Formats: sequence, C-alpha cells, structure tokens
Amino acid sequence: MLLRKAFFAFLSLNFCILIHLTTSEFCTKLENTSTVLQANRAQFLSIADGAEKFGLELFTLISTDATDNDFVISPFSVWALLLLLVEAASENTLVELNTALRINQDRQALRQAFNVVQQFLLHKTSTIQVENLQAMYYDTYEKVSPDYIRTLTTCYNAKAQNLNFNDTKIAVNFINNAIKTETKGLISDAITADDVKNARLLLTSTLYFKGQWQFPFNRSDTRREIFYDMNGKPVGEVEMMFQMTPFNYTRIQDLQAHVLELPYGNENRLCMLAILPNKGISVNQVAQNLRKFGVRPIFNKIEEDALNYGEQDVEVYLPRLETTSTLSLRGTLEAMGIKSIFDPQTVNLLSQTSFVKDVIQSTKIIVNEEGTEAAAVVAAILTNKISPPKFYFNRPFMYLIAEKRSNTLLFAGQLSTPKLS
Repeated sequence: MLLRKAFFAFLSLNFCILIHLTTSEFCTKLENTSTVLQANRAQFLSIADGAEKFGLELFTLISTDATDNDFVISPFSVWALLLLLVEAASENTLVELNTALRINQDRQALRQAFNVVQQFLLHKTSTIQVENLQAMYYDTYEKVSPDYIRTLTTCYNAKAQNLNFNDTKIAVNFINNAIKTETKGLISDAITADDVKNARLLLTSTLYFKGQWQFPFNRSDTRREIFYDMNGKPVGEVEMMFQMTPFNYTRIQDLQAHVLELPYGNENRLCMLAILPNKGISVNQVAQNLRKFGVRPIFNKIEEDALNYGEQDVEVYLPRLETTSTLSLRGTLEAMGIKSIFDPQTVNLLSQTSFVKDVIQSTKIIVNEEGTEAAAVVAAILTNKISPPKFYFNRPFMYLIAEKRSNTLLFAGQLSTPKLS
C-alpha cells in the first residue's frame, strides 16, 4: 500500500549477532569537526573514498543477485556497523575488514572520520532530518570488556544495554521497541527469537532520513501510468508524479545512463541521484559501471554542465513508491572477502569463541509528492535547448541518496517491477 504522508521518511537497520567481544583500546576526546577535517583532510578523504567504494560494491553485488527485483539498502549503516567489528578484530579478521572497507588508516583516524561524517549527516533543518545510532545489546551473564563498551559509547556514540538473552521474548521485545523508536515507527519486528538464540552480543546500526523536496511535486498532477521493463514490456502500473522545474542533470557515457539530481531542503547538502540506464542497458550494468566511475565524478559532471549550459526547465516524471527490503548480507559480505567473522574456526575477534552469525538489513523507503528518498528512471533528451529535457522514470532505474560533501551513500536502490495496490 502506498503511503501518502507529508515529506515522509526512509531508514535502514543492520544487525550482527555475535557471541562475545572484548577490546582494550580507548578513544581519545574528539576535536571540533571542522578542526579535525582541516587538520586531517587527506585521512578523511581516504576513509570517505573507501566507504564510497565499499557501498558501491555492496550495491552492485546485491543488484546482481536481485536481477529484476526491487530493493533498497543503506550502504552507510552497513559500513558503520562493520566499524564496530573493526574495533574488536585482529590478525586475519582485521585484514579482511580493512581490505573490504578500504581502510588504510589507524583506528583513531577512522574514529575521527566517522564522527566528521556523523556531524555532516546530523545537521538538522526544518526540511531535513537524519538520525544515525549504533547500539550494543549484550547478555547479562556474559562478560563484555568495559574497554570495548567504552570505545563504542565514546568513539561511536553507541548505546550499550545488557539484557537477559535467556528470556528471549523480553530481549526481543526490548530491542525491537528500541529499533522502532529509533526509526520513528517505520521498522518494527526487525529481529526474531532465532536471531537472539545462542547470541551473547548483538550490534545494531540504524539510519533514519526524512527529507522534503526542494521543489515538491503537485499532487493534482499525479496520474496512474504503465511501468515497463527494459525491453518495453508492461510490468505494472505506478502513480506517476510530474513537475517541470529547473533541475541539474547530465548524461554520462561511462555509465551508459542519464542522471538527474533532485535536491532535498535548501542547503545543497543532501540529494537523490536518479539514474536512468540508456535503452537496452540493464540497471545492473549501470551499477557495475558506477562502481568503477564513482559518485564524486557524477557531481563534478553535473556542476560542469550546469555552468556550461545554464539553468533550464526539466520535465520530471517520477513514480510515487514504497519499497521494503530485508536482506541477509552474509553471502554478499563473504563475496567481498569478509569471511572469517562468520567462521568460528578462523575468526579473530579478540576471543576464540567470538563469531558473527549473520548480518541482516531491513530498509524501507517511501517517496511521494512532498519528499523523501526514492528512485527514478530517466528516459531523457538532454541536448535540445528549445524544448525542455524530459526524464521519464517509467522503466527500470536506480537511485542514490547522498550527502554531497562527504559522498556518503545513505541509501541506494533499484526499481524494476513496481507493484501498485
């Protein structure tokens, strides 16, 4: 059922089930964000670039497995969750995590970079709200290192809570209620009794986003229209929103796609990049191209085209939609080289009995006339200066929700077979 709420929200939850973790490192007091960024810009850019590459690889692998299925993920919250494991890892496990996350800096630089990104994201306005929270739930009867708890709570602003995991129902209800509260009710019943069974420690990373379009769509212009697959075959119907507004856009040959930037709020910080493959090109092929091309070059090309061609109205046809995804990421992370955390025989999480049972992400996105994150597919003509370019998202496309200064990928998804109820 499509929800019709004013500039609604979108969020993500990840959780790992572990057995036991310890650490002996403490976090020094973090400096002012601007001071850290100025003094350690090279380190920050290296870590941010690694997080972007990790997120694009994650999306590409999931897109390959999903084929024609709709899905949405939060690369940032997966990245944030794995940082909590980096703090507990050593030897081969640490090497695997650092390699997959593209980390070549020490832990203190990593912690500072995480806090800089958080400060970028958590800057709230009347039109944008972003909330990110890490949490650790550990069994009352299991000894968890105070050093590890202190590292997570001090360096990652994480919440720590001990629970009696033997009382499964109470533990599950407590965690689910916390997740529901953190995600403003969008995600409930995220974990089950099976997730808590035999667990000693559970880590969660939640991300909540609520954004109002800088240029809202008019509800009176929304019409029911047919949605097609990449070969032009009808696959369903959507409520198609419409507006004609000056938007930034570009055509990128290396992507084999057109890109439209839909900004949130008025600060030019957060936006949706709606990416429409060229005809005959699949979303997954564009995702593979994007993995090589990167996000920052897209913003650079958009800015360059805006300077060269000036402001121009664009006709935008974007589906109103709601997508919910719950994905086990274990296989995907193993394909990315993160394997030992799932193997009690080879894991090194500072305890020979520690290992990860699974990494699961539940994500929900809602897009309507007033705002929120979503996807868009573009069938565009970008060269005619007389008639407005037209972006028609009525066939498979992908979308990214990004913070522009840090290139942080909050959400990424694809729309291939929408269902209209």
